[in-house]
Amino acid sequence: MASVEAAIDRTLGRRVAIKLMLEEHQRAMLAVRSFIREAQITGQLDHPNIVPVHELGVDASGRLFFTMKLVEGRTLLQLIDELRANQDRYDRRGFKVSTTVEHDELLRLIDVFLKVLDAVAFAHSRGVAHCDIKAENVMVGDYGQVYLMDWGISKVLPEREVAAPFVRPTRVRNTLPPGADRANLVIGTPAYMSPEQARGEQREVDHRTDVFALGAMLFEILTGHPPYQGHDAAEELEQAKACKPVLLPHLPIVRELRRIVGVAMHADPAQRYQSVELFRADLQGFMRGGDNFPRRRFAKGEWLIREGEEGDAAFILISGRCEVFKQVNAKQESLRMLGAGDVFGETAILASSPRTASVVALTEVVAMIVTADVLEREVDAMKPWMGSFIGALARRFSDVEDRALKSSASGRGNAVEIANHALMTLETWGQPDAELGKSMSVLSLCKSIAGVHGISEDAVLKVLRQYSQFEIVLTLDVISLRDQRGLIEELGRFVRY
Repeated sequence: MASVEAAIDRTLGRRVAIKLMLEEHQRAMLAVRSFIREAQITGQLDHPNIVPVHELGVDASGRLFFTMKLVEGRTLLQLIDELRANQDRYDRRGFKVSTTVEHDELLRLIDVFLKVLDAVAFAHSRGVAHCDIKAENVMVGDYGQVYLMDWGISKVLPEREVAAPFVRPTRVRNTLPPGADRANLVIGTPAYMSPEQARGEQREVDHRTDVFALGAMLFEILTGHPPYQGHDAAEELEQAKACKPVLLPHLPIVRELRRIVGVAMHADPAQRYQSVELFRADLQGFMRGGDNFPRRRFAKGEWLIREGEEGDAAFILISGRCEVFKQVNAKQESLRMLGAGDVFGETAILASSPRTASVVALTEVVAMIVTADVLEREVDAMKPWMGSFIGALARRFSDVEDRALKSSASGRGNAVEIANHALMTLETWGQPDAELGKSMSVLSLCKSIAGVHGISEDAVLKVLRQYSQFEIVLTLDVISLRDQRGLIEELGRFVRY
């Protein structure tokens, strides 16, 4: 319908983009209305992620045009394709096969997407639905600028449909309605359409239609292709009406992102995010890597977790002190003390095993509760190899404690098991140090290991001194793990994981 070229604004001497209506569309009333409405509506949407419009007019040859900020860069679609340049595959029908990108690249794409959400949320607050949101309509500048483009089929919503009724910003003036001829038309891009838009139900199209299209854009970021692929627009339109997009289960896409896409792309508008702000809040929570966890108070002497129970939550101590202990040879053995900032209870969840120790409050305690679902989601959100590493570490730690108990039952303290136990404890509880690696109190470490293995603290210290990968400074009460890899390799010759 139009072409976009770079031009010079002679008055101000600046480079601009000029959008010229193609001559063959000059006499098509719907096309003319759409072109003028795009300029007028975009010109009223003053937002950092919506490209500014400068001028609307008719050139010397009688063609409609408007000028806008020149954005130098590429579309989000091009960026998505570039990041998958070496893994593009197609099935027998000629459709793109779902592929994923590296974690850092995914976060980069989501950062762009968040800016698109900001642009759409702003437009909704001004009473405008875009109605053609897709990766091809997002420009990403060379210096991080993001612009949502092409507002030609946007809809000015009745006031009751504005997504944020609790604010009363200046609404966009609808100076040129689209006309009655649009009432039952299917307008937009079928590969990204909501079912109501695909059925041509223009009266049902509102801000939630944009929410669906945003979900479709996130779908494409995650898979490399839009939700619907067909040999032509008609085939894609039928898929859009059926509304059965599929994120293949074998793809390494974290559960939280799958859930977010599922909510945004729900067939029923009432079941979608009811505003872009809610959509953004969920996605921002994923990006932050944490939630506002509930807090709970525990009285002195109250049990926080019990050995042998199934783990359904982890804890982060806000205040107070706790004791960790195990039952060893029918006796209660103290393992360690916990204070503000300490984390516990995560091993049972990550290793899918019962609690390996009990924790009781020595004073009144306040702790944040991290449920199993949230903990698994946050580990899942890491790079895949890191999530696997943490899970393996937890299982190994749990296994070491189990075998240590068997060793202590026969009155033997195995040096390899003790060193491995120290390694796991330092990795789990140690404080990071730029020069020394993970460090902690050597007395606390020896005490906790001695209690599990049924030997003296001096015996534990004697064993640990045999391994050069540990640096022990008794005068400072510090043990540091200087060479993690070397210790793992040495222990790996004796310990089966």
